[in-house]
Amino acid sequence: MPVRCPVDPDLPQVLDRQHQLISRDQALAAGLTPRAIAFRLAAGHWQLVLPDVYLTHRGRLDREHRLRAALLFAGDDAAIDAVDACAWYGVKAATIDERRVHVVVPSAAPARSYDFVVVRRCKHALKVVTADNGIRYVDAPAAVIAAARGLRFEREVTALLSDAVQRGVVTPGELHRAHVVGPPRGSRLTALALEHVLGGARSLPEAGFRVLASRSRVLPPLLYNPLLRLPDGRLISPDALDVEAGLVHETNGRSAHARTDLFEDMQARHDVMTAAGLIVLHNSPRRIAMAGHAVLKEFELCHLRYAGRGLPQGIEIVRASAS
Repeated sequence: MPVRCPVDPDLPQVLDRQHQLISRDQALAAGLTPRAIAFRLAAGHWQLVLPDVYLTHRGRLDREHRLRAALLFAGDDAAIDAVDACAWYGVKAATIDERRVHVVVPSAAPARSYDFVVVRRCKHALKVVTADNGIRYVDAPAAVIAAARGLRFEREVTALLSDAVQRGVVTPGELHRAHVVGPPRGSRLTALALEHVLGGARSLPEAGFRVLASRSRVLPPLLYNPLLRLPDGRLISPDALDVEAGLVHETNGRSAHARTDLFEDMQARHDVMTAAGLIVLHNSPRRIAMAGHAVLKEFELCHLRYAGRGLPQGIEIVRASAS
């Protein structure tokens, strides 16, 4: 016979809100006894998902089950963290592992990593955003920086930070502030990638060109993603601008950009800049990566030919960089 006990009438609503998950403390507070809980587990009516976290039916765990179970396991002050939070915010460069859930907790919290839950401890006060379904996420800058700390290669980190900024999820300044107070592990690669983003690069290929240009003994400092007003009043934001020579470098394949100037078509961008008197060179991300020496050499030759002429008449710098 099932163990019967007086149960809080609001329990079904709690289960509905929590995707049919419940913690042991919640079950006891709702009126269930330890014996009643044990009976439901032994009879197969409930499943043990994590220590003291139960799924109240026999079905399989989906992604939402895992997210909610991780929060119930980690405590009331926990929030979804790192790549899992980035994915919710819409950062496409964040690749989640369906087998794991990352959470962050205050440093004094007792939770530790267990099974599919990866726990990060934070000594600073957490800023949390609650989704419509009640799942709590750490704020976007902290999530992006935490995700970046878990990556092994500078290219991956640069792609993640750039994508988050391109999509308007965070600003470069917000990333910098989160980086300063973020976890120390992995901070070196994040600092290198953040330098590109703060310098104006908005994609991995753009950052690749920025690295090339910064190593040149010929080129002056360039402006990255500045905002220019053309003689006809239209605004345009080239990837890189050599002010001394009125020379632009464009990285092809800009579809991910949250464009300021609204010129999404590469040919239209080229035409309006050329008509205004700018010299425009284009390179694909692949060529920047595979033939960087040739890309830089061509840009340097153009600079040497046109250095000193400055920006064509009527072109105004509205903003020096995307930062």
